[in-house]
Amino acid sequence: MIHKSIALVAPRSTFLADAQTWPYLGLLYLGAQIEAQGHSVAYYDLEEDAIPEDGTHDQLWLSITSPQLAEARRVALHAQEWTKTALVLGGAGPWANPESCLSLGYDVVISGEGDHPDTVARIIAEAERGREPLHLRPTTSRTLDWVLPPLRRWTTRYKSLMPDRSGHLRRMSSLFTTRGCPLRCAFCESGREGVIWNAFTRFEPLHVVETQIREISDLGFDGLAYYDDILPLNKKRMHELGELHRKYDMVFRCFLRSDILCKHGGKDYLQEMVDGGLIEVFVGVESADNQIKENITKGTTIEQDAFVLQWCKELGVTCKMSFILGLPGETRESMERTREWILTNRPQRVQVDRLIPFPGTPLTDHPEKFDLKYDNTPDEEWFFRGRQGAGRSFVSTSSLSVEDIDEFWKSLEDELGREGLTTFSESEKAEASSLPQSYGNS
Repeated sequence: MIHKSIALVAPRSTFLADAQTWPYLGLLYLGAQIEAQGHSVAYYDLEEDAIPEDGTHDQLWLSITSPQLAEARRVALHAQEWTKTALVLGGAGPWANPESCLSLGYDVVISGEGDHPDTVARIIAEAERGREPLHLRPTTSRTLDWVLPPLRRWTTRYKSLMPDRSGHLRRMSSLFTTRGCPLRCAFCESGREGVIWNAFTRFEPLHVVETQIREISDLGFDGLAYYDDILPLNKKRMHELGELHRKYDMVFRCFLRSDILCKHGGKDYLQEMVDGGLIEVFVGVESADNQIKENITKGTTIEQDAFVLQWCKELGVTCKMSFILGLPGETRESMERTREWILTNRPQRVQVDRLIPFPGTPLTDHPEKFDLKYDNTPDEEWFFRGRQGAGRSFVSTSSLSVEDIDEFWKSLEDELGREGLTTFSESEKAEASSLPQSYGNS
């Protein structure tokens, strides 16, 4: 085997005010496999670091999410005269939209889960073959028995603080323990209707999870931010995670679906999670109108969401809830129902966004089936909240124009601000994107 030096490169996140909150977990998983195969690896975050010059490394691997396509183009232009360092592009962006990436000038474009050991070996071998750009489809596996704990030695440069129930600030570190979602929200890249992961959930072996938690503790973190699609999906596993949290004195936060919590025990299950260190949940409500939820195959009801919020308040768990305006079938009446529900039930934190569909999702591929129309679709730098400071979206329904939705959204944002309900930082806003996007830039 010929030893290679590989640079793992995290692009800038131009849509966030503070991008130095979470590391790029996808790159850290890749780094573990690269080192295990006898190669050396370095990590660059372009928010703080310069792009390594030609010849510094044999290969440069860049990982992007969908709204970072412009950054992938910028790196390719910087390297267009290079002759010594091969370029590799992967992450959720080319996974969802490979056609837009193949013309950028990278030697290899990966659309899929790139950290399987067989895939890593193929990438390293193919990157320097000197032919036309290669679209590489990774090895797939129905298990995660092959997963190595991600390299975390570069994570101390990132900082996210969160108060626990006593008010003590905990330094949080992000992690995944599962991949995939068995559900089918029409706006999401994950799950049965999406393009990321699989139609089932795969679980990392518990010893790999414990290694991650132990390393996180050793690096000085005392809180865990889980980015699993549905962390409480498996109740037995959730109990085992709680034991690990107690062993390493960790608090945690996670994404939560109200239907899953209600199905697996409701308030009693939430209490068990609290006993295991839970301090905060993020719930995607989307709409307070059950018909709108049904239109997007959400699978939850607003009644379930109300139960979860009440239980969180009773048990001292911070409950963040996100909503989307302009979903299929949206009317002024359905938006008013969402507004009234928020103001009546008052989650501790609220995020309301306008619909900005991701590439590869059913809403994007077949908008005509979902009562949606796209007007002047913007460039790829748009994020799920739109470009920083942008006042106009681009999605309308048969009942509402773009202007109608934008006007209602702006009015509601102002009202929630006056009520003290919208207190999200820019890094927190990033969490409402789909999980696979977080896999790239969280």
